[in-house]
Amino acid sequence: MSIERDVEKKYIDELERKNKKLKKRKKKRLLIMLLILLLLILAFLLLRFGFGLGTGKGSSGSEAGADSPSSSSEKATTAEAPVFVDVKVSGSSYIYENQVKTLDEIKSTISTMKDNVVIRITDDNATKNAMDDLTKMLGDANRKYQRTEGNTAPDSSLADSSSESDSGD
Repeated sequence: MSIERDVEKKYIDELERKNKKLKKRKKKRLLIMLLILLLLILAFLLLRFGFGLGTGKGSSGSEAGADSPSSSSEKATTAEAPVFVDVKVSGSSYIYENQVKTLDEIKSTISTMKDNVVIRITDDNATKNAMDDLTKMLGDANRKYQRTEGNTAPDSSLADSSSESDSGD
């Protein structure tokens, strides 16, 4: 009977060793699965928030971000309807909201406006220098504008074919 007990004991020992190996394998598999899951979550977060992949917005003063067709400011302007703001150039004076303003005052006012604002310039016997200065300032500020002559109805100039833009391309 002692042989039977020894055989039984060896059999039980062998089963315990196999169970321990299986538990170790399961732990390793679980650890590997958790590690892969953690890496997938990390990759998702990196892609979602753009860390380190060059998909961020960048600084607002960079030229590459400003000219990029996928920049967020251009997406916003295509989604929003354009809002028109009238600036009248009479002689060498700039008239905005029925008040005579300097070019610097107009520039500071325009810089606070949203990207979907289109400046509608009305030429009321303006000097060439005044018009050139205004259009240059708008081009430097990357602002869209339209030019109209005299006191024509503004609705006739809404077509994109009459839009002018000095983007420096």
